[in-house]
Amino acid sequence: MGLIKLLWDLYYFPRHHESTLPPDNWPPDGSVHFIECGTASWKSIPETYRNYEFSPNEDEYDRRIGELGIEIMKCFCVSRRVLTKIRSVREVSKKEKSPPDRFPVRYQRFLQQTQPQTPTYAGHDKELFFCTYGFDRTALAAFKELDRTDDCFFDYYVFPESALISSAEEATKAVAAGEYDVWFSLSEWGPCALYVTLNPERVVVWHEDGIIPCCMAC
Repeated sequence: MGLIKLLWDLYYFPRHHESTLPPDNWPPDGSVHFIECGTASWKSIPETYRNYEFSPNEDEYDRRIGELGIEIMKCFCVSRRVLTKIRSVREVSKKEKSPPDRFPVRYQRFLQQTQPQTPTYAGHDKELFFCTYGFDRTALAAFKELDRTDDCFFDYYVFPESALISSAEEATKAVAAGEYDVWFSLSEWGPCALYVTLNPERVVVWHEDGIIPCCMAC
């Protein structure tokens, strides 16, 4: 699946097929772009991995990025093994005697009650990891629609088809070792963006007519 081809089909082409890109191939104002960028200081990844950003060209708070990002991840993950990481960053006041459980804690409880077969792992109450086949937006939807007491980030790690993952804890160790094809990080509050980290040994990237298609290596 070509990642930029997917972006073009989902958003850009239907709306701008009659437009002419400026000389530097930058999308027109009001559109979105997918560009290679440097590594964020908080990311711990192998030196050979490549980083991209899918974000608005003009308004950094363009909420379309969220839904488009979800469609990209759905199409890209397909039936691959995916590790979802939910990280709570809510600051708990010392004045709160009985603060509500963080969303990762509540969602793990939900999974244990409704989907006991789903592998989960939680090192502490601020994080939850769970494994699925393909992209599962249930947790993100539940957080956006039901939770008003927490602030969370969502990350999705796509593993090679050959990966033998039997537990969520095992999957977290594989991620720490860089044994994944793609890492998606979706940010919908603050500047809206879908950050993509690619393993060049498993993902092919090339340039063609100003587009940067990406596809899974077989």
